[in-house]
Amino acid sequence: MARSNQSQFALLGLLSFGAMSGYDLRQLSGWSVGHFWRESYGQIYPTLKKMAAEGLVRRKTEVNPGRPDRHIYELTAAGRKELYRWLERPPTVEVPRNELLLKLFFGGLVPPGVSAEHVSQRREQCRQELATYRATRERLEKEAAKDPQKPFWLMTLNYGEHIARAEANWCDETLKELGEKKRQTKRN
Repeated sequence: MARSNQSQFALLGLLSFGAMSGYDLRQLSGWSVGHFWRESYGQIYPTLKKMAAEGLVRRKTEVNPGRPDRHIYELTAAGRKELYRWLERPPTVEVPRNELLLKLFFGGLVPPGVSAEHVSQRREQCRQELATYRATRERLEKEAAKDPQKPFWLMTLNYGEHIARAEANWCDETLKELGEKKRQTKRN
């Protein structure tokens, strides 16, 4: 399925929470689904325009004297129906692109310290991700305590936490192996 089509479903899902502007959608996306699904302004606005033309969302304009007009989008019945159809279909499996693994795969072409530095940086990013997930969990507990969607949000958050912890553990193991390679290189 094309990326723009997937963007459509991400935006329809976010709009299921209520009417929002493109800016609001980008902000909400950033702290919610942004940990596993990124939408840029360059994707959001053309996709909203296309969905409005297809009747999946309705656009209202708020006129604010002295400021630019604000365009607010809301789901239509057709948009909600399309979102539900998409939710019922099995997800497609995509091969991830991971530059760290690509560089590590070719790591024998550079000194082990180069790869170790890349893995160390990823280890630090994992720590930062785990801190962000903790903060997100606290925010959800406070701001969405009674929201019926909360268990599903926590499931996706839990996935991210598991992945970050597993990747941090992998980094630790890999750094040990690279340290041994570095010691062997010095001996030879």
